[in-house]
Amino acid sequence: MPRFLFLLPALMLGACAYHTSRSSVVVVTDAKGVVENCTDLGKIDGQSELQAIMPLDKSRDSVISRLKIRAAEMGGTHVLASVADVKWKGPDATGTVYKCGNR
Repeated sequence: MPRFLFLLPALMLGACAYHTSRSSVVVVTDAKGVVENCTDLGKIDGQSELQAIMPLDKSRDSVISRLKIRAAEMGGTHVLASVADVKWKGPDATGTVYKCGNR
């Protein structure tokens, strides 16, 4: 058990989501009008196993980061998701990826 305690910080850091240059340009929005003329690429989930133990504001930031990363991997430019609302209280962490414009 004591060995596990030394690994815990490393495991926590490994679960963090980090933006790349591709994911940093992805827009997460809750306004349908923003994506109405865009191509729907599919649904994604920004859920993490750590969400239950993290404070809500950190959890929201993490969900947004994961949505951006997963959208960038699909070639998307926008994600329509309820988590974009600053009053988001969870638990819905899903979104729809769209490709808009010439990005």
